[in-house]
Parts: sequence; C-alpha cells; structure tokens
Amino acid sequence: MSVADLRRLVQRATPRVEDVRSPDRTDFIRREHGHLPLREVVDALDALQFSSASFLACFRELQEPEGPEADADNAEPLVLSKEERLKRYCAAKPAAEMSNDTAVHQLYRLLSQVKILDLEQEAASSTHSTPSSSIPEWTTVPESNWQQLVATEKAKGGECFKQKDFQTAIKHYTKAIQASPKPAEVREGEASEASTLSALFSNRCAAQLQLDDGVAALADARICVQLTPSWPKGRFREGCCLRQLGLLEDAQRAFAAGQRLEPDNREWCKELEKTEKLLLAQPAYQVKQLLMQLLPDVLAAWLRVAQPNDTSEYVLQLQVNGSFQQLSACKWRQLQEGLQPGKAQIRYAILDQKGYFANLAVNLQSSSPEGFATRDLQGKLLSIPKIKKFLDDSEGKSVALHIDVKDEGKDNGMKSIITSLPLEDGLERFVSKAKSPDPPKASVDSVLTIQRRSGFPKSYPKYLGFQMFPGDLNFPVIDLLRDAPAHAGK
Repeated sequence: MSVADLRRLVQRATPRVEDVRSPDRTDFIRREHGHLPLREVVDALDALQFSSASFLACFRELQEPEGPEADADNAEPLVLSKEERLKRYCAAKPAAEMSNDTAVHQLYRLLSQVKILDLEQEAASSTHSTPSSSIPEWTTVPESNWQQLVATEKAKGGECFKQKDFQTAIKHYTKAIQASPKPAEVREGEASEASTLSALFSNRCAAQLQLDDGVAALADARICVQLTPSWPKGRFREGCCLRQLGLLEDAQRAFAAGQRLEPDNREWCKELEKTEKLLLAQPAYQVKQLLMQLLPDVLAAWLRVAQPNDTSEYVLQLQVNGSFQQLSACKWRQLQEGLQPGKAQIRYAILDQKGYFANLAVNLQSSSPEGFATRDLQGKLLSIPKIKKFLDDSEGKSVALHIDVKDEGKDNGMKSIITSLPLEDGLERFVSKAKSPDPPKASVDSVLTIQRRSGFPKSYPKYLGFQMFPGDLNFPVIDLLRDAPAHAGK
C-alpha cells in the first residue's frame, strides 16, 4: 500500500499497445490493452491492501506536483561530458505511459464526490478550529548571552517534562523561545541555532499535547515545520496534533509528508495505519468502504436500464441482506485477522421517485418493519422532506442510491444509507457489460407479492434484480413493463 503501488496500477489501467515476442520468438505480436474496468481496479486495490481511506489519501498525493528535489537526478548530467550524458540517456528507462483518465481516476472522483445524507453534515460539525497563523514569540533584540539562557530554560523544561509537570515545562520552553532571536537574524553557518528554535517549539508542542491542548500544540507544530521543513519530527508533531483534533485526513497528509522525508523509517507506516483505523471507524468512511465494493455492480445496474436524461427521476434501492460491519471492512484485513469476508444477498430495484416516496411514506408507518429500514445508521427516523431536499440539491447528473443493510448494533435491525453518486459522461467505458438475464418463463406475480411485503407496498420496482455478493449481478431479472404490464401502473 503506497503511492508507488497506486502509480503502477494507473499505468496498468492506461490504454496502451504493446509488442511482445511470439511463443517461438520469431516474430512480434501486437496486443492492445483497453481501459481496465472498475471491478478489476477495486479487486486490485484490495490485493494491494488499500482501504477507501488510504486509496483517497494516496491518490491525492499522487496528483500533487513533484517538488524540485525530484528533478535532482535529471540535472546531474549537465555537468558531465557529452559522452557521459549520451551513455546516461541511453541507459535511462523510458517513462511509463500513464493517463489521467482511467478507471482509477474515475473511482477517486466517485468516492471523493459522493454525498451521504446526514453523515457529512455530522463530520463537518465535529471538526475543530485550527490556527491559521501564530504571533511570533522570539525576541527582536536578543541578549548577549541568549544561547546560555536558551540552553538553561530548555534543560529545565526537559526535566519538568520527565517529571510529567507539563504546565511548568511549557513555561520554561516559552522562556527559551522568547530569549531566542528571530530566524532571519541567525547568520549563515549557524543552522544549529535555527534547529534549536525548532526543537523548542517541538518540545512545547509535545507538552501541550499531553495537556490535550491540541489547537495550541498544532500552532507550535506548524511553526516547527516552517522553521525546518526538512526535519521529519515537525511533520510527526503536526500529524499527532491533527489526529488528536480529529482532523484525520489532514493528519494522513502530515504523516505522508514525513514519510517522504524518511522513506526507510517504518514508524511512519505505523502512524499512517493508526490514523487509517480511526478514519475507517467513522460512519462516513465505513459507507465509502461499502460503496467501494458495490460501485462496479451499482453502476452496471444503473447504466443497463437508466436513460441518460432520466437520471434525476429514478432511485436505485438496494436491500443488502448482510452485516454492515462485515461488508464495510476491508477484505484483506479480515483475512489477515482470520475472519471470513462479508457476504450478502442483495436485491437491486429501480423505480421512479414518486413511487419511491410513496413506498417510504407507508413504510415509515410500520410498527414492525421487515426487509426494509425506517432509520439511518445513527438511529434517526428517516425524514421524507430531508431526503427530497437532499436529492433535489444534487448537482448535475447523479445516481440517487438508497441502501438498506443489516446493522449488528443495539437493535440488530436494518438501517438506511442515502447517497448521491456523481455521473460523468463516458462512465460506461469503465463498467463491464454483462449479459442480460433471460426473461422469466412463468408468471412473476408471486415475486411481486413478496416485494409488496418487503418495502414496496404502493409501487412496484420498474426493474428488479438480484446478486449473491461477491458474485455476478443478475439484472434486470424482472422488467415490469415487459413481464407484468398489468402491474406497471401500481
């Protein structure tokens, strides 16, 4: 699980033409590789031990422009002789072709732009304020013996820290900082003094973290990073502060920046994994992990029957007869822990929004819901006005997706997840086309009767299909207009 792994996957997903030797090695065979489908990308990410959180974080890092240090090796040949430059040019491996429009890019856009009713609002309201800037504390006119003052206060602060007297330690570190000259006055050749100032902010940051003052600690960590950008500990402090404040995505970025400074230090992997586990414990990321597994089949079902201009008129409903806790966990992690990956029977149903809300209104009146949910993951009763507003506020073409899934929580009942997935032109390039099931040979009335009792009391689905997950999707098994036209208006 790394940016390098993700880069190789993007290269593999890029359409290309390759010339390979024939089996008898007497000729070349030209092979054309088209777009890698979404299902293969999702399976490859699982094999590479990516979660939805680590995938989003690594992809953001992959998209960032490389810094000037990345060009250091390319600049070296300029000081070599012409013959040496030619040798180096011939020995250099050609850059692998990599598109910026692959199924990997599409998956990133889907997961990063998906909207989840209520969960995103809750995440936004729980974020902490972070300091945008801090007033410098160092002196503009240092004492003649400022080095001795700084060393004394720093030593006192370190002793207090060992004794767990963090408040007093902060006071000593602050006195040391105030006695130090501002960075611009540190003369060339005295880089150690700048490092000392950075270390003081780092130490005070650590003491503030012990007192749960994450905002003040973060301010010190960021000054530390500004003073010595190449010092890994500054990024470590920044990541720890952000994680304590609950800003887990920002913490991931800070730890990843530190890892780039120390690629051989395994401690960064531990910090990133610890942060990722916290992220995946959040309902919003659990939903994204579930969506990451279901997206290829969800989009295949939608694109098979939905008209391009009718996306806003329909809702895709999934009844997932499986555990949310198991299905929202990484398959590779479950196997590592000796657990069985999640499995489920899934019903796919597409119906117009008018019928969807009519069914929902009746379902919400049920005293003992069976086969459908009336509450969300937080246990709140579903609100039709809120869902209508959520779907109406979706910008551009999108898939309105309603998922009912078993929640192994307190009541062990079904819970709802309402999402809106963005649809882009050309999305079908990344979705595998499966063969449509044969039409039913007998009456479908008994199947429709079951649907009426399990979530569709007022309006039948326009299209109905099923899946044993993980496994092939059979959709649509029933086309209401084709197989039961008498019920099409019901």
